Amino acid sequence: MQRSSPRGSGGRESSASCSWGALARGYFDEYSDIDIVVFKRKGVRLGVPRERELEYKGFLVDYEVRDYEDELRRPWSMEERWTFSHAVVHYDPEGRVAKLLKRKVPLREGERRRLLRESLSWAAWYGWDFAETWARRGDLASAHYCVTVALSLLVRALFLLNGQLVPPDKWLLSEAAKLGRLPPNFAEIVREALLVRDLTREELERRKAAVAELRAWLEAGAAQPRPAT
Repeated sequence: MQRSSPRGSGGRESSASCSWGALARGYFDEYSDIDIVVFKRKGVRLGVPRERELEYKGFLVDYEVRDYEDELRRPWSMEERWTFSHAVVHYDPEGRVAKLLKRKVPLREGERRRLLRESLSWAAWYGWDFAETWARRGDLASAHYCVTVALSLLVRALFLLNGQLVPPDKWLLSEAAKLGRLPPNFAEIVREALLVRDLTREELERRKAAVAELRAWLEAGAAQPRPAT
C-alpha cells in the first residue's frame, strides 16, 4: 500500500500513519483484517473519508483519519491504549506519532495499583454480594451473570498484576493465557468458571469456588512487591 505525504505550511510533513490490530501484533489469519490509522494536522485535508472499509488484494482494510492535536487533548480509553501499545509506526517524519504514543500509552505505577485494587473490589462485589443477593431473590440467571462479570474483572486484574494494559473483551482470555504470572491451573479455573450446566444454586456455588480460587491467587500476588523488569 502506497504511503502519502501531504505537506502543510512551511513545507513540513503534515501526516503520519501506523497500523494496529492483529497484523501489528504478529497475529494474523484468514479471519483478521488490516487496521490503519492516519494522524494529520488539524486543518489539513487529505481528500479521503475519515473512516472507510475497503478490500485490498483480497484483504479487508479498515482505516481512519485522526487529528493529531485532538488526540493530544483527548483522553484515551484503556482499550485504545492497549491497541496502540502494539501499533507499528510506518510513516512518522517528524516523530509526532512516537511522541503521542509515549505520552498516551504507558501504564503508570500509581494507576496500575489503583486499577488493580478497583478490579479486585468490584470482583468481590459481583461474585459474592451481588450474586448472592440475586440468588436469594430467586433470579439465578442474574446471579450466574454476576459470577461471569466477576471472572472478567479478575482476568483484567491479571493484566494489571503483570504490569500490563488491559485488552478489549474480544482478546481478554486469549491474551491472558500469554501472561508471565498466572495461576498454574489458570485454564482449568477459567473452564470451571465459564461452564454452566444449569441455572441452579449448586452450579452457582461451583462456579463461585473457581472464581474464588483465582481471586485468592490475585490477592496474594497483589500483596507482594512487583518483580523487577
